[in-house]
Amino acid sequence: MFFRKVFLYLLLLIAGAAIRSDAGFAADSVSLNFQKKDGICGVDASFDVAADCATAWDVLTDYDHMHQFVGGLKRSHLEEYSGKGRFLVEQEFEGGFLFVTKRVRVRLAVQEIRCQSILFEDVGHKDFEFYQGSWQLQPDLNGELTISYSLKCQQDFNEPFAGDHLKGGIKDLLNAVRKEILRRQALKNPPGHDSTQQN
Repeated sequence: MFFRKVFLYLLLLIAGAAIRSDAGFAADSVSLNFQKKDGICGVDASFDVAADCATAWDVLTDYDHMHQFVGGLKRSHLEEYSGKGRFLVEQEFEGGFLFVTKRVRVRLAVQEIRCQSILFEDVGHKDFEFYQGSWQLQPDLNGELTISYSLKCQQDFNEPFAGDHLKGGIKDLLNAVRKEILRRQALKNPPGHDSTQQN
């Protein structure tokens, strides 16, 4: 009986630590609001990061290498450059729930305004009725950068877990992007470097 109580107590301690850790992770990284109604999913998310706009922009527009630091992204390729900040980008994501996996593909028409915004819309319509959104960059005077992400889409498939999977996939995407921005910023700013002196 004594050992059973000790075991239950340890389980409660572990669960409490996990909850605190997860709460802190969410508070310190990505804020995400997800809604689904009548088959249409809407996402508004953001995170703050101690990085300059140029570093963040290099990560967000690294289309040909994005699959190397975003886990669920299996393929990403800059297919065509149309001039004036317009691109076509092919991407393929994979994710799953329990023993079921699903790959989804998008062919994005991308419009960039350097270090300010990226607008994207799926023009391939292979797995989505529509899929459109944006990234927005907003620096502040303290050297912090707020990156906002929005998406509105309607899937072309009807798996019951699709909405939850999409939500989790987007949160993973933003956390991976934030981590990569911090990694590249650290390479630019070695110990002792004053990042406030950067343009």
